[in-house]
Amino acid sequence: MRTEPGSGKVVEFKEAQQRARRKALPPVDPREEQHRVRANLAALALAAVLIAVGWLLVQKLGASARMQDCLMSGRTNCAPIAITIPQQ
Repeated sequence: MRTEPGSGKVVEFKEAQQRARRKALPPVDPREEQHRVRANLAALALAAVLIAVGWLLVQKLGASARMQDCLMSGRTNCAPIAITIPQQ
């Protein structure tokens, strides 16, 4: 803790460091900030698509593995076909 000269109040040292850092940073350009937000949203969308495609791929590979296991065990009803009898 320290006191600011001339103010007579006690200020946390971390707060003083944060203020000094903010003053040292260049001003933020709104166009640059907007571009950064768009890039982050695009990256998030790409990650969501990749996760969805990966999940679908895992599901399809799992179904294929179960079918192969069934066929390798010698069964003949691995993929039953639903037959609908027309009503007369």
